Amino acid sequence: MNFSALLACFSFYSSLYLFYFFYSHQQRPLVFLAALVLLLVSVLLLPYPYERRRRGFDATLTWGKYLVWPLFTWWRLFILPMKWMLSLIYKD
Repeated sequence: MNFSALLACFSFYSSLYLFYFFYSHQQRPLVFLAALVLLLVSVLLLPYPYERRRRGFDATLTWGKYLVWPLFTWWRLFILPMKWMLSLIYKD
């Protein structure tokens, strides 16, 4: 289990959810800034294909032929913390 892969997935999907939240619900600059920072963190955590740590990164959330790319297939799990936190902050 690669911790940087999990952190990259959480930060990537949290930033996407924050962009969605910014444009659809609250037009607050702090939400937009947090989304940009999380997107930058996810880009910095992703290894290049030729790096040695890429193999452990790719094998983190795979199971046979299923769930091959964690960044594209586990999105519901990774937006839950940000969704929960925003629901606590912005109660309608």
